[in-house]
Amino acid sequence: MATPTFYALKNTYPHAHFTLVGSKASLGIFERENVQRIEDESKKSKNRLYYLYKLGKKLGEFDLAMTLQNNFPSAWLLWASGSKIRIGYKGNARSFLLTHPLAPQKHIHQVLQYTHLLSALEIFPTHPQLQLIAHPQKKGKLTRIGVSAGAKYGSAKRWCQSYFIEVIATLLQEGYEVFMYGGNEEIEANRQIQEALRALVSTQHLHNLTGKTSISELIDSIASLDLFLTNDSGPMHIASALSVPLVAIFGSTDCKETSPFNTQAPQVILNKHLSCSPCKKRECPLKHHQCMKLITPDEVLNTIDEILQAEARE
Repeated sequence: MATPTFYALKNTYPHAHFTLVGSKASLGIFERENVQRIEDESKKSKNRLYYLYKLGKKLGEFDLAMTLQNNFPSAWLLWASGSKIRIGYKGNARSFLLTHPLAPQKHIHQVLQYTHLLSALEIFPTHPQLQLIAHPQKKGKLTRIGVSAGAKYGSAKRWCQSYFIEVIATLLQEGYEVFMYGGNEEIEANRQIQEALRALVSTQHLHNLTGKTSISELIDSIASLDLFLTNDSGPMHIASALSVPLVAIFGSTDCKETSPFNTQAPQVILNKHLSCSPCKKRECPLKHHQCMKLITPDEVLNTIDEILQAEARE
C-alpha cells in the first residue's frame, strides 16, 4: 500500500537517491528497484531507541525523510538522521521530532493516508494505484487459484481453518490447481491444512509454497493466478496491485481502510458487517469469532465460481 507514495516521490524526483528502512517483508516489495534497503531490526534489540539512534547517525542526513508509520520510534529515527525535512503524522508524543507534523487522516483508505503525507511537499497524486514489478510464471492448462489462509496481525483476521480445508478440497476435486501462500509464521498452520487435505482428496495439484518464496518470487507466483482467495493480508494487496481477481474475507478489520485498492480486476469482499466489527483486535474480544464463522464455505465457493465464469465469458 506504500507503493503509490514511493512512486509519486520517484516521479517527482527522478534523479534522487532513495533509502528504504523497514521490515524484511516490506523491503522485499522493492527488491527489483534500484534503491538502498535497510532492514529495521530494532525490535530485537534491548534498547530500541538507542538502536534507532545509532542507525539514524549511520544513515546520515537526507534532504527529505518521511515515515509512513505512526509510532514514536519511526519519527525518532528520522530525527536521529538529522534530515532537513522530516514528514509524518502528529500524535504519540512525536510531533517535536518532525519538521512537518501533519494532522492524522482518519476513516480513509490506508493508501490515501500514506499519499496525503506528500501534501507537505505540494505533491497531490490524482489517481494513486498500487504498483509492482512482476515476471509472471508460465501457466499450465489448469486454472490456478491461490489461497492465503494466514494473517500476521492475529487470529481475529483469519477465516476458520476448517472452512479453508473444505473450500480447497472442493477446488481440488473440481480440477483446479491450488497454491498455498504464507510466511514462516504460517508454516505449521498450513502444514495442518495440507495434512487434512491429504486425508480427503488427491493433492496432486496442491502446491504448498508457505515459507518457500522470497517476496519477488511470491509476486511472480501470484501474478500467474486466475483467482486469489485471502484474508485481509499482505498477499491480498499484492494480488490487488497485479489485477488478479480476488475473493477477500473481512471481519475484524475495516474494509474502508485496508480493502483491495483500485484494482482493475473483479473483486468481492465478503463481510457480514456485524455490530461488533470492525473491532481491529488481534483476538476476538467476545470469544465467538462470528464475523468469520458466518461466512460459509458454500458462500465462498459460489463467489469463486461466479468470478471464474464471468472471466471465462470475457
